[in-house]
Amino acid sequence: MFCLNLKPAQAVQAVAAEGGDVTILIESTARFRRPIERLLPPVRAAGLTRRGGMPITVHAPDDTPVHDVKEHRRGWLECRVSGVLLLAVHTVAPYLPWRLVRRRDQLQALADRMCDVADRDAALAIGDFNTADFERVWADFEAGAGAWRRLAPAAGRWSGTWLLGGVWSPISVDHALAPPILAGEHGTGSVAGTFTIPGSDHLGLRVDLPEGTADRSPHRPRSAVSE
Repeated sequence: MFCLNLKPAQAVQAVAAEGGDVTILIESTARFRRPIERLLPPVRAAGLTRRGGMPITVHAPDDTPVHDVKEHRRGWLECRVSGVLLLAVHTVAPYLPWRLVRRRDQLQALADRMCDVADRDAALAIGDFNTADFERVWADFEAGAGAWRRLAPAAGRWSGTWLLGGVWSPISVDHALAPPILAGEHGTGSVAGTFTIPGSDHLGLRVDLPEGTADRSPHRPRSAVSE
């Protein structure tokens, strides 16, 4: 969302217009509170990605089961939404030498957590990884994440997600990954695309999971059985 966003109401309105069943806001600071209360479902999970870091909030309707919230403070916030394991990611931006080291450590910890996810578990890791796919640290992360794959756009590839020098750069630092049960062999189950968030230096990501994803999860909550 960009913590210093000068257009908070417009930014939240753009996110709300996507109509997501679940909405994740990164850098969800106090300046967005009023438009969030007016335009989005309630906060169901919240936390910081690190000590002194930026907040992440997860929004969903009251009748959507959200549980097992874990604030790791190592680059991601974790919860289960209707049985789907959600890893909302915001690794530290690498603009100082110590941040390069911390980003590497956060990505390694995240990859280790992803490897712990069972093969049949419906899961999604999505957010601002502050890492481009041409960096060595990304290659190490992908190798460490095991069978998880980046989800492919529904139509073509976008040129980038991060605003650099006043124009949209060819750099994608925002990603969505899933294990084979959702990603398929080539990550084809699928990211629908990106959208503009007014006042932010990032594009937003929208992910469409296959119909019935929550129903197939071994962690499907009992409250969903009767639906």
